[in-house]
Amino acid sequence: MGNSRAYPVYRSSDPLDAYAQAQRLCALLDSRDADAHMGAELRTVADVQRMVKLLPDMSYDPDRAPTDPVTGDYVFFTGRTLPVDPVELESLLPLLLNDEFASEGVEASVEASFVHALGKGPATIGWRGRWPDDPGPGSLGSPRYDGVQAVFNSDDSDWEQWADTHTVFVHVTKFGDLDRARWLAAQIGGEVLGEAVTGW
Repeated sequence: MGNSRAYPVYRSSDPLDAYAQAQRLCALLDSRDADAHMGAELRTVADVQRMVKLLPDMSYDPDRAPTDPVTGDYVFFTGRTLPVDPVELESLLPLLLNDEFASEGVEASVEASFVHALGKGPATIGWRGRWPDDPGPGSLGSPRYDGVQAVFNSDDSDWEQWADTHTVFVHVTKFGDLDRARWLAAQIGGEVLGEAVTGW
């Protein structure tokens, strides 16, 4: 088991540029999962309204989930069940969008719209897959660990620390693979920007 190792390979002040470079890396995957993971911390009512318009069926979780006054159970929301009233909605902020979404076919266009809709909170899109085998240096693809991650308004793969830049990570085997990370970075005109960190 264990986690992947994630290498930062590209950083930009433009979220759409970071997304485009992540897509170039995704094209290098031998295979790719059908679903992408999307996550975002939504800090304002306007952030939530933009995202709900785009993704009404995703999960939107308050930082402190409210409880049902009758049952005492925690209340969770989709975009369709969130309060419409801005004052009531503001009382739930920040909200965390954290869900899977089909990343192939027509629905793939939602990814770019997601990036356009982001506010200032940290966010991410992650695509899992498998890098091709490279027998020369002995790099083998690993579908459990491989993939690409774009992190917005943050420079760490956990997207917990805010930053004013957007970072692309490549994920490799839990043992790390600096040679592969360097090669992948070079394919998009980037470079390995730091040590590998714990990934997914």
